[in-house]
Amino acid sequence: MSLEVLRTVAAAITIIAAAMVAANWNARITVCGFALFIASSIAWIPDGIIEPKSSLIIQNAALLLINVLGVWRWLPRAGKEAAASQAEDRAIR
Repeated sequence: MSLEVLRTVAAAITIIAAAMVAANWNARITVCGFALFIASSIAWIPDGIIEPKSSLIIQNAALLLINVLGVWRWLPRAGKEAAASQAEDRAIR
């Protein structure tokens, strides 16, 4: 994979993740957005390694940790929302 392709994919994933988290439609989508942010950080780090850019490596290592925290924080909410939605569906039937 060329560096240009890696950068394009990483940028696209970052944009999609930001839109998902900013939309805040529900906790499940927010968790998926944080998971995509994790993937984008993992994609940006090799760019910083290939073309020695310590700032890019440090930034994305920090963002990786922040987004892991985001998943950890939002995942229980996603589970509660899913359980509440299922209970609501059963009550309607």
